[in-house]
Amino acid sequence: MKIIALALLASTLGSIGAVGVSSAAATNAPVRLTFEKTIADPAAGVWTGTTGGDVNGTLRTELRSLTVTGSIWHVTFDWIITAGERSFTARLTGVLNTATGGVVMNGTVVDGWLEGARVHEAGQLLDPDSLHFEGTIRLMPRTAS
Repeated sequence: MKIIALALLASTLGSIGAVGVSSAAATNAPVRLTFEKTIADPAAGVWTGTTGGDVNGTLRTELRSLTVTGSIWHVTFDWIITAGERSFTARLTGVLNTATGGVVMNGTVVDGWLEGARVHEAGQLLDPDSLHFEGTIRLMPRTAS
């Protein structure tokens, strides 16, 4: 009887451990957002828009630096997402290919929710007149400190 009780206890503890591991893995899963943004202040390099997916909120991007090499623009932006307790600011650096309208940037959450997490953004210019972009953002929380 003692052996059966110990086996049952071990089985139960193993199940609890598996649930704990699953919860931890879920916590470290990438956070996926969609975004849309349009130029709000061309002189200041500010776009505004919204985010969806895992974090619904408002978006403000602020151009911090720009270097042009032919059709490639090397850019650094602060991405400011306002979404209650999931609000954060990420600094992203990457390129805009003006020939294709494609953008790819990488960086880190520098303030707020998931501070320290790595961030990857991929976007596409859809309207050159309004400088309207849409795309995705992925945060990797397991990289946060």
